[in-house]
Amino acid sequence: MNHVIWLSASDCEPPHGLDMTYDSRDYRKVKWLYEMFVEDGFDLSKSALVGYPLNGRVQLLSGTHRHRAAQHSGIKLPVTLWLRSYVEAYWGLPEWTEMTADIPVRDLIDYPESNGDRDAPALGDMIQWPH
Repeated sequence: MNHVIWLSASDCEPPHGLDMTYDSRDYRKVKWLYEMFVEDGFDLSKSALVGYPLNGRVQLLSGTHRHRAAQHSGIKLPVTLWLRSYVEAYWGLPEWTEMTADIPVRDLIDYPESNGDRDAPALGDMIQWPH
């Protein structure tokens, strides 16, 4: 079963940089996503971002354009977390496909944001474990 947590873009590192010069492909895509995020929030029919915990933040494996648009629009991003050791072990193997699957957010179990509630899940409960 896959889970999604909602994180601030400031808690995440994107997988790569973008060419944000005016009217570049990256610029146009981020602008389009930004406008969608401001108007409608994150489209739950789209897939969650994928990442792993690293040094108190989340290193994303996908979603650089969505990350940048979320930074500017202020929305939170849906992220499926995996352990770094699994990400490294499964790179290039069939299990990698499971880790990076495009699963619509609406089809994932949603963890509530932690607000100091003792019933909120621990980080270890939010990380995906291979089958």
